[in-house]
Amino acid sequence: MRILGNLPVAAFIADHWQQQPLLLRHVLPDASSLIDGDDLAGIACEPDGDARLVQYDGNDWRGEHGPFDEDTFATLPAHGWTLLVQAVDQWIPDVGELLEAFTFLPRWRLDDIMVSYATDGGGVGPHFDYYDVFLLQASGQREWKTGQACDARSLLRDNPDMKLLRDFHESACHIVNAGDMLYLPAGIAHWGTAIGDDCITISIGFRAPSRAELLEACGEEPDGNDDVRYRDTAASIDADPWRINEAAINNLQTLCAPSALSRNALLQAFGCMVTEPRYPDHICAGEDASVDALSAGTFTLGHHPASRFAYYCDNDRALLFVDGEGHATHASFAQGVCHGKVTVSEPDEQALLSLLLEQGSLFIHT
Repeated sequence: MRILGNLPVAAFIADHWQQQPLLLRHVLPDASSLIDGDDLAGIACEPDGDARLVQYDGNDWRGEHGPFDEDTFATLPAHGWTLLVQAVDQWIPDVGELLEAFTFLPRWRLDDIMVSYATDGGGVGPHFDYYDVFLLQASGQREWKTGQACDARSLLRDNPDMKLLRDFHESACHIVNAGDMLYLPAGIAHWGTAIGDDCITISIGFRAPSRAELLEACGEEPDGNDDVRYRDTAASIDADPWRINEAAINNLQTLCAPSALSRNALLQAFGCMVTEPRYPDHICAGEDASVDALSAGTFTLGHHPASRFAYYCDNDRALLFVDGEGHATHASFAQGVCHGKVTVSEPDEQALLSLLLEQGSLFIHT
């Protein structure tokens, strides 16, 4: 799946990633088969579904949070509304498979896949995000306007439901069709409006912790500045998307300077933070996998859709981060867990695999 079309990954990283928007045409023409409005409405009615409805009356936007019921959708107006559902990759496997198209970026930067369904004129208004996002049009059409670079000082509208920009300075406007994708770096103002009905947009977001969050996680006094956030460099984007490498830790030290925090303290805090599951309640206790039942051998593993994984290795030793916890282990074992195939030969590996299976982060393919 060539999600960047004919654009080389190296060119995207050098010229666009975290720098400037990019519109790609016809990168996934079959995107309409991944999901429909009924699928989204079904998730939005689930007790543990994370959904919002946003209605636009021609003057302002009003939002409400789910879960919803069927009567909610039956009473909506014909036009001007949007349903947004978070973490759709955890509900629909075909949507989750999209993540494999983004392995040219660190997997530990990935947030989740949000999907929106909008009727004609629907949208969430002018805003900006603190994360990088790929906006894949699955069906219908949408007008995307992009604008100025924003930060915590940008003025917002007096709207208690939504964080919308008071001022929007348009720099570009695109009409996107099914299969097109718009990349937006963090902080870039944008404003999407559905053209016609059945407008479905798939948003693949990549998060980055702020300096304040990292300092607080390390027990330091945070400075409260959300604008200063972790940024990748070409060297920190490892060939293995699950690996936190030395260049990434260098970036952390630069981010948190002049703090005297050690590399190890920053690594521990960072690894736990980027693997903290957004929906921990979705991860239920897994299979009964006592240490005695895990004889030495090779196992093909699956990741729970809500779980997050990353690792750092130093020669043969590694720190494996799973769902906000760090575990010391062997490098080959950490890599195997992240990539879904592991050979267990040591008692401590058996014990750690047992723990991850029983807490539900992993399961064994049979």
